[in-house]
Amino acid sequence: MKISKIDIRILTDLYKSVDGLIPYIFFKRYRYSPSVVYKSTSKFIKKGFIKEEDEKLFLTREGRKFLEKNNFTFSKNKFDKIPKEFKQTKLEINKPYLPNVQKLQKEILILQHKDDG
Repeated sequence: MKISKIDIRILTDLYKSVDGLIPYIFFKRYRYSPSVVYKSTSKFIKKGFIKEEDEKLFLTREGRKFLEKNNFTFSKNKFDKIPKEFKQTKLEINKPYLPNVQKLQKEILILQHKDDG
């Protein structure tokens, strides 16, 4: 399934909402026309990711799992998308750091330049 930036915005807004959202909110926030909102939400309603109750749109449990699995951004902080396996504990300021030499590329480890000869 092809997912556009519009789809991601709608899904992430629904993810953040506590009490669901009415479709007019997307026009107010992003100036999305009703037809754009309808096209975007209807494909996710068919998949079971969004449900509609009392003229409000809600993200289902399956929809939440889908968003979390695909690691969509839920905030404006670009560092929220970094996978957990790449995150490390922060180093203190001015604390020395020694890299693991075995994990470095061979090109970095070459100590002599060709010009030094």
